[in-house]
Amino acid sequence: MKYLYLFCSFFVLSTSIVQAQLSDLHYLPPLKQGSNNQAIQQQAFYLSTPETTAFNVNAYLGTSATPITTFSLSKASPAVYNPGNSDNNISLVSNANTGIVLSNSGLRFEAPNGEEFYVNYRGISGSQAASLTSKGRAAMGTRFKWGGVPNLGTHVSKSNTVGIMATENNTVITLSGYDPDCVFRLGNNASGITADSYQITLNANQSFVFEAYMGNTFSIAQSQGWIGASIVADKNIVISNGSLNYGRQENSSNRDAGIDQPVPENKLGKEYVFVRGNGGTNGATEFPIIIATQNNTEIYVNGSTTALATLNNGDYFEIPSTYYSSNSIGANMFVSTSKDAYAYQCLAGSSAVYTQGLNFVAPVNCLLPDVMDNIPDITNVAGTTLSGGVTIIASTSTPDANIIVTDGSGTVALPAPSNVAGTTLWKTYYVPGLTGDVSVESTGPIAVGFIGFNGARGIAGYFSGFDTVPVVDLQVTGGGCLPTAEVEVVDPNFDDYQWYENGSLIAGANSATYTPSSAGDYYVRVTKGGCTYDSQPLTAYYCDPDIVLNKDADQNLVYDGDTVTFTITVETLGIDAVTNLVLTDVLPSGLELISSSVSKGSFTYPNWNVGSMDSGDLETLTLVTKAGLENVYVSTVDYTNTVSNTQDQTDSNTTTDDPSATVTVNKTVPTTVITNRKITYRVNRN
Repeated sequence: MKYLYLFCSFFVLSTSIVQAQLSDLHYLPPLKQGSNNQAIQQQAFYLSTPETTAFNVNAYLGTSATPITTFSLSKASPAVYNPGNSDNNISLVSNANTGIVLSNSGLRFEAPNGEEFYVNYRGISGSQAASLTSKGRAAMGTRFKWGGVPNLGTHVSKSNTVGIMATENNTVITLSGYDPDCVFRLGNNASGITADSYQITLNANQSFVFEAYMGNTFSIAQSQGWIGASIVADKNIVISNGSLNYGRQENSSNRDAGIDQPVPENKLGKEYVFVRGNGGTNGATEFPIIIATQNNTEIYVNGSTTALATLNNGDYFEIPSTYYSSNSIGANMFVSTSKDAYAYQCLAGSSAVYTQGLNFVAPVNCLLPDVMDNIPDITNVAGTTLSGGVTIIASTSTPDANIIVTDGSGTVALPAPSNVAGTTLWKTYYVPGLTGDVSVESTGPIAVGFIGFNGARGIAGYFSGFDTVPVVDLQVTGGGCLPTAEVEVVDPNFDDYQWYENGSLIAGANSATYTPSSAGDYYVRVTKGGCTYDSQPLTAYYCDPDIVLNKDADQNLVYDGDTVTFTITVETLGIDAVTNLVLTDVLPSGLELISSSVSKGSFTYPNWNVGSMDSGDLETLTLVTKAGLENVYVSTVDYTNTVSNTQDQTDSNTTTDDPSATVTVNKTVPTTVITNRKITYRVNRN
């Protein structure tokens, strides 16, 4: 039996909330830096816990079942593990160990008796620094997006990386959805992996590292073509990602390191609060970046009802720094999305453009923990001292006096909060100048991050939120595909229900069961005890094939000789795959093809051979054309461009297509005016 595409897990409401990123088990896949010592040289793993009674933590390397070391850990006695400097092939791999299956790289830290602790990786070199906070068991899942920041400029050390670690034997992992021109390292060959998708098989605790190396040659594909790529496994994996190094200025060698560990797609959310770093007026280093996991994801900022951008699955968007409440450190921004999305933040330790860091940010919700205890030795990065402080997101219902920050010198005075535009639920703080072990305690939900810098080195970390993202379990009845399918809450014991289709409220859909009328993405928002929680999204598909065509032009009114770019998308909303799909686009005689690009398959004018598509897939063809008037005696003409499709299956056309775009071409207005003169000749006759 076929079912609606569904991500779900059981929702449990409990008065005992697990603190964020505390876990008894942490996986740390290795990563790759662009050039040895250029991003990270000295490095260390910092372990801490709120537990006052000491307990043991074992550290394992790769697939080994024998600990390489054992720590005795307590709140009073944090621990530090040093994996060795530079490309040690434990935390950072060499060229030779990139693009291959690794059994002796990557770390896992485990408390055999189940006690919970934090793990924070910090690394530094002469001019760069980075931090990565393990998400513990919350990091385990089967569907991820490769995240980070567009890598601008040029330098031999600029590199984008993702490390993958399996938790079970015979785990099949596929990387896909990246720019077809993006290539990855295979050993000493920086362009050794050229396939448009790549599949690997790992056993438990084996690792694999991808590197999209940039070096001194800038290309869009290597700079950002990997952002939003899908990493899908048939069993639980853990990934870490980012750039070692990345720059934020074109035609420049400025750079710093930025890495973090994300959670899988089924543990994301729709509401995020960002707290600005120390970048000042430099917008190049201060911005959030949103990566969509579903088509037609709308982004709203600071409570606006107008979408700032609309993304499809795997697309990303940088939100300009001008949307922060100010240019000062500690300024904030509220971002909501119509569908669950990844949220990263680029922020800086100082106003210098080369002090940026990267945080993977958790969604805000009323089940955030009320304690972050603790960040150990906050200024210490593998032996180098950085200055900085913590950012705090707190509930507006929590009195300021109930939020207590302590460091090595004792209780620290809390500054006045900053309200967050667009929501009445959250306020933010920035607390600078902290030293030693830092903890934040509150009587309400909080999220805590830290930033720091030393000269050219900037660092950032985020310590809160991922294992408290609530989920609501749904099930499907009625045959599994439209028009007969229904979706319902498994345990309907909530106070209120509200269903949403493609991010928009469905008026009157307020029961525990809903019958979709058309293909789309659905979720239910439930309320209990004054808090609201969203289910994970599901997509309803039609029982019969339904191929949807859409065509747009970047401009519809042009002059003779102008370029017009057409964007053609094809989406399949039937529950079964379609095969041998071909789109045909014969241009009118007044439009000349200049160039083309496709997200999948191949294009040989006029045919786009897409091949096969699974339910929910959306692919894109871009055509750049030159408009011209065929008849020099006319001043304007309309050209209509229409795309059609063929495939093995019969298209039900349940969803209305929009396969045409019309462009009006006008005669070019002359830039030089010639004035006719009347000349009179006088002829004398003798």
